[in-house]
Amino acid sequence: MAKSPRYQEVADDLRRRLAGGEWQVGASLPGISELQEEYDVAGLNTIRQAQRLLADEGLLNPVQGRGTFVMALPAAPGDTAVLKQALEELRATLTQTQAALGRVLKHLD
Repeated sequence: MAKSPRYQEVADDLRRRLAGGEWQVGASLPGISELQEEYDVAGLNTIRQAQRLLADEGLLNPVQGRGTFVMALPAAPGDTAVLKQALEELRATLTQTQAALGRVLKHLD
């Protein structure tokens, strides 16, 4: 079986640490150079790619010149009730938005 790319391994470990409560929402992660040393990676792009994956998941927010901040914590495995509720709320919001958009477009015709 092929080994995962190093940035994926780092992302997986950071996700595990977030889920474990090492950092709370609003906290900043250690700097890239500190994470490079901790994960024993030479290139800063490895850490940046790992952080980008977690940012794409909505867990982190990298801010140029300020650091990388925790935006959310990963859902616990099997915690689908919370996810389902959030998705239902999103669906309702999207439905309302689509209806409003339809009214605006009709008004413009």
